[in-house]
Amino acid sequence: MAKYSFILRFLFVGGSTAFIFLGLTFGLVEGLKVSAFLASTFACIIAVSYNYLLHYHWTFESDVAHRLSLIRFTLMGVGGILLNGMIMYFGTLQDTVHYVMVQFCAGLAMVFWSICLSYFWVFRASR
Repeated sequence: MAKYSFILRFLFVGGSTAFIFLGLTFGLVEGLKVSAFLASTFACIIAVSYNYLLHYHWTFESDVAHRLSLIRFTLMGVGGILLNGMIMYFGTLQDTVHYVMVQFCAGLAMVFWSICLSYFWVFRASR
């Protein structure tokens, strides 16, 4: 049963993170007329911070020293921000694809990136 509650917690944190991330990106682009690249990068920083706090304390209930998991998560987050930024930059460079579609693809790439690194490295003790 614990395995299934882990999945539900992971899905909730991921879904709420996506909601915050996409909501901020959309609000900044459409409401404040910020470039999609800058809006997405800012929203990503906020979403990554929220995501860490919930995953560390609730999803993974990690017993890894906070200073170690935070460093790992920060490295994972910086990589995710760079991944997101590159996809958004190159995906919107020619202005042929709507930024929301590009952001959707970037979001999928970031989810895969964070699931793999969180599960296998960030919140696991060294073996």
